Amino acid sequence: MDKQFVDKVTAKYMEKIFGFALTKTMNTEKAEELASRITFDLYVSLLKCDSVENIDGYVYRVASNVYARFVDEEVRGRHVSFNEMIIPCENDFTLDFEKDETYIRLRSEVSYLGKIQREIVVMHYFQKLKLYEIAQRLKISLGTVKWHLHDAKNQIKEGIQMHDKGTLGMMPVKFTGMGHSGYAGPDGKDTAYHLSKLISQNIAYAAYHKARTITEIAGVIGVPAAFVEDEVAYLEENGFMDKIAGGRYLTNIRIYEPSKEILEQEQIIYTKYAKIVCDKYVPLVFERMAAYDKKRIYSPENDFNFLMWSAVTFACGKKLRFSDDYPDLSRYNVKRKDGGEYIAFATAESGFNWEDLNFNPELYNSCGDMTDYIESPAGEPYPVYAWQLNTYYDDRSGGWKDDQTNDYLYLYEYMTGKISKDPSHADKFKRLYDKGYIVSKGSTEYVNMIITTMSQTEFTGMLPAIPEELKAIGEELDAEIYKINKAQYPAHMQDLCSAWCQYCLSSNNIRTRVLEQLAANSTLKPLTDTQKRSVNTIMSCNVLPKEQ
Repeated sequence: MDKQFVDKVTAKYMEKIFGFALTKTMNTEKAEELASRITFDLYVSLLKCDSVENIDGYVYRVASNVYARFVDEEVRGRHVSFNEMIIPCENDFTLDFEKDETYIRLRSEVSYLGKIQREIVVMHYFQKLKLYEIAQRLKISLGTVKWHLHDAKNQIKEGIQMHDKGTLGMMPVKFTGMGHSGYAGPDGKDTAYHLSKLISQNIAYAAYHKARTITEIAGVIGVPAAFVEDEVAYLEENGFMDKIAGGRYLTNIRIYEPSKEILEQEQIIYTKYAKIVCDKYVPLVFERMAAYDKKRIYSPENDFNFLMWSAVTFACGKKLRFSDDYPDLSRYNVKRKDGGEYIAFATAESGFNWEDLNFNPELYNSCGDMTDYIESPAGEPYPVYAWQLNTYYDDRSGGWKDDQTNDYLYLYEYMTGKISKDPSHADKFKRLYDKGYIVSKGSTEYVNMIITTMSQTEFTGMLPAIPEELKAIGEELDAEIYKINKAQYPAHMQDLCSAWCQYCLSSNNIRTRVLEQLAANSTLKPLTDTQKRSVNTIMSCNVLPKEQ
């Protein structure tokens, strides 16, 4: 059978298989083990089949065969009573699919309970243990057992009375973009790696706007709690969820939920303020850089236009912060198990067609600011510092993962003659050529990047400061952006949202629109294909490339 079809069939019967296993074993741990074995055998056997006429009967046969191998005992002729609701416990697995709807709902609701409540329910109603015996076995107080049993019964009754489970079970959320702000860790595994599974994304979303227990999360996403517990534990362990009072969990990810109305409002606002930056600040950058010192700043082929593409975006990002009290977003960083330390963010799939927007959002896609720093090795007079911003106007792919520190180390080694074109350095040269940081032209080659012998602090210091009138304008922009965004963020994300909406005048949203307007009015001339490889990249070290 087709793998995609088999995936759907397996997912459809997973909940019922667990109910079957729970009935047969009367033990949650054994039920989870049995269910996993049945699911595995079912999946493998379906892949080998050409077709199945009666899928319910086929699943039953597989389940029965696996069960026969798994356990020798069966529970026969029992009845389970939840608050005077009598449910027969039949042996025929096909009842799950065809006959006793109430029984199906009961077993389904038991599967949505958290682990400890599932254990208590099974021990008390199926294994007929007294409450004090359950307390002894689980090593908890009798009062705790009574509370869990009472709460479990209420949840089961409430669940059976509901027609459907949560909306995420029928219409799951999908994250279309995931990333981080901070250090991703030595392995570079950020939000996208840890939340690659759809179930993880929906668990995170289910506990984002409201703290929920595992049982509540399971109900919202329509998946048995047994399948939620491990995912929640993993997300908590890696810092994407926090466990709070009452056994509830709260997602610690900034989830952006695009809205056509908000996006179009932002477009109007950002475009207006980008025009102000173009009028009141960009000319100052051009004036300051007009007579740039070629002994301290290298631009390939002495191209002033290419220099300004990078200088404008760098200056706007560094100098349009209108207060020394710039919010340090690093205080919101979460230390991860793998060594990373960052704010995790994600974008939820929108409910509208992006082509219906009255502007092209691709023009404002960006990744950065990315920085690389190489400390001075023994006997060498540098460190090397590099800055890069990816925008619509460059021709780079791979995002932050392809911006590697070694790229700048190799380039420095090339400029200082530390590497030569022999087989031992072939990989380094290939990388530099592939990235477009070294370019051949006729019989010569040259470094295709803005290089300065100024330190980062010196280079930033030579750029014009923000004019006083732009400070008040920047505060107005921040207020407008926060006002239209704050409603979509839950209470525990409001502080981060407020900080994220400060100093928007220096943000990528403004800088990309500044580039758009400067390119449209020809203040910045079009880039060549070669220049698109390294535009908006500045490297600082102690030497400049030799002119070719």
